[in-house]
Amino acid sequence: MQPPDNASFHSQNEVTLTSNVYQDDLKKMATYDEEKSTAAPSPADQPIEEESYPGLVECAPFPALGSLGEITHTLSKTRTNQTYRSQRQADQESTKTAAVEDDPKTAHMGEFYGTEGFRNPGWLAVVATFLVNFTVFGVVFAWGNFQRLYLDIYAGQTDEFRIAFVGTSANAMLLSMGLFISPILRRLGVRRTMAIGTVLCPLGLILASFATQLWHLYLSQGILFGLGGAFVFSPSITIPSQWFIRNRALATGIAVSGSGVGGVCLSPMAQSLISTIGHRNALRAMGGMGFGLLCIATALAVSRYPPAPSNGKPWNLLDRALLSWPFAFLLLFSLFVPFGYVAPFFLTPTYADYIGADASSGATLVSIMSAANVVCRITLGWVGDRYGRLNVICIFTLLSGVFTMVVWQSASSYGIFVLYCVLFGVTAGAFVSLLPPIVADIVGIEHIQKGVGLSYFLTMFGNLLGTPVSGQLKSQFGWTAAIQFPGAMTVAAGISIVVVRILLKPKLFAKV
Repeated sequence: MQPPDNASFHSQNEVTLTSNVYQDDLKKMATYDEEKSTAAPSPADQPIEEESYPGLVECAPFPALGSLGEITHTLSKTRTNQTYRSQRQADQESTKTAAVEDDPKTAHMGEFYGTEGFRNPGWLAVVATFLVNFTVFGVVFAWGNFQRLYLDIYAGQTDEFRIAFVGTSANAMLLSMGLFISPILRRLGVRRTMAIGTVLCPLGLILASFATQLWHLYLSQGILFGLGGAFVFSPSITIPSQWFIRNRALATGIAVSGSGVGGVCLSPMAQSLISTIGHRNALRAMGGMGFGLLCIATALAVSRYPPAPSNGKPWNLLDRALLSWPFAFLLLFSLFVPFGYVAPFFLTPTYADYIGADASSGATLVSIMSAANVVCRITLGWVGDRYGRLNVICIFTLLSGVFTMVVWQSASSYGIFVLYCVLFGVTAGAFVSLLPPIVADIVGIEHIQKGVGLSYFLTMFGNLLGTPVSGQLKSQFGWTAAIQFPGAMTVAAGISIVVVRILLKPKLFAKV
């Protein structure tokens, strides 16, 4: 047997020496980890720096020189700052979630109150919202009486297209400003926010009584009244839905029916006041009455939940929690539907004059439409709770568009036009009573303020431009174009809400 050569002998010594060094390093590391685990606090309690160990390939020439158990033990001890940072973030999120669940104001959000009878405090909120709608929308629906008068008073300064922006700007602002009032609502609460509108809304009418030029009306009866109306309407419209589940649409329908009752009462009242005491004193009387009613509404406004906190900066108006395809098409519906809803109310007195009726008959027709709208909002709210809110709003929105395009187009006599006013009144108000409950169904009751605010914001375009565009079409192409435009926009809105219905539940006869 030959003795090993020097090269082979030295190579074996190097391997043995390297392996022994590696074994010693592993033992030192194991001892260090055990001492650290017994002496040091938990990694979640203090920052942990990265623990670096000798690389296995650097310590041994071959992986087999270290045992599998030692290698596994070494790898299991390797923790980085990123690992512990992720653990701490998860612990913080779980702590926040537990804090939210323990908060009594949010723990039972959306749950049944216990009763939906007359002992439910939500009925006070229904009365408050009813009074708000009665006041602000009653004045808006009475605008047609003032518009015809202003065309004579400011004959050299305006025409039918430009004067319509006074009434439509008020209606657009009171519906669309809710998205921007949400930060104020979170800061001040419901009642203090409504108190601002209780002052501004009547002040706009009173200042309009002193107007001597057309731009005075834009600022007072248009912008200031609309801004004040937004401060009382936006906080109040979402309150009834917080208190009810089974009868949510019914409660909302009763609350928003105040606008129809206001149109029935205030439109003929405005015409009577203008005829007896003049339009300036009529504005002052309506402003004083509105201030008293809004004070009562502010006192009765009872909110069940605080406004939802903002996710991010106050100016971040779009919450990611709202993003979904059904809600996107619901926003498209909100964009289209006011083009076909507002114009018939504003153009009815003018069309009544076109077919030979007098001014009082035109005001009576607005009252008929408003009265039918009251029945529509309450009845369809109840029907929507029983047979599906989306089902009801789809059917009646499409019917409203068809009635405008067919019946109004054929209304060459006063009797047929009365029939149209009734049919339009009992179908067109479906979205008014059903939109807030549908928003709550899609985005959740905790996001209803943001969802309704964004939906009503998109109605600004139709409320602002619907009547002027129809008036301009009438001037350029006649009444056929002025009638078909709002009818077509209503049908487009109906198609949009049908898409929402299909996205949520494609089954034809399902309750949605």
